[in-house]
Amino acid sequence: MSVLTDALQAVGARDILDLGCGEGGIARALSRRGFRVTGVEPSPEAAARAAQRAPSARFLCARAEDLPAGHAGFDAAIFVNSLHHIPGKAMPAALLQAAATLRPGGRLVVIEPLGQGSFFRIMQPVEDETRIRAAARQAIERLIRERRLILREMRRWAQESRFAGLDDFVGYLARMMPERAEIAARNHAALARAWRDNIRSRDGMAVLTQPMICWNLSAPAKPAVPQPA
Repeated sequence: MSVLTDALQAVGARDILDLGCGEGGIARALSRRGFRVTGVEPSPEAAARAAQRAPSARFLCARAEDLPAGHAGFDAAIFVNSLHHIPGKAMPAALLQAAATLRPGGRLVVIEPLGQGSFFRIMQPVEDETRIRAAARQAIERLIRERRLILREMRRWAQESRFAGLDDFVGYLARMMPERAEIAARNHAALARAWRDNIRSRDGMAVLTQPMICWNLSAPAKPAVPQPA
């Protein structure tokens, strides 16, 4: 969370567009820190739960790649662990639409998990996100190469999570997507093996690491309009 709030505070952001906000965890945390948040979530059920968790925020039921007209003037737009859940071909459109909502000087902040680390390896028998995580990174890097987005800063770090055991880990995954519980049960042997081979123990807890990357981006400056002589 500190990486995100550091990026927002560095540009004096107050009005935030949270794309792929899920059940509102980030929206609630930002609202409590004094940010004005508009969340965007394609699932009506998740958007309704987000509104309950973060009553001071505003929520729209929409896809990030197909935002309703009339949403602009945000200080920052954010994707936090959400870009890789957008269909691959739609990722560039989602990023560019998000950038188009920004006021001059606004920032697009994208935080994504990489396809590596003990958390990722243990999760693979439940859901292997190798391709979609790579696609998200490639979409961002391509738009930067094409100068359709401007990279202002990039940060990398290893995020640590602690779990009491394998059941605790599966419960965490299932809270985000309930169908994962059934998948975990079907693939229990492979999941248990991945757990055994990848965990580190500390203070009686299993410690998992997930390498993360944060892109701090802006839209290209618009060319100045020539003034009549």
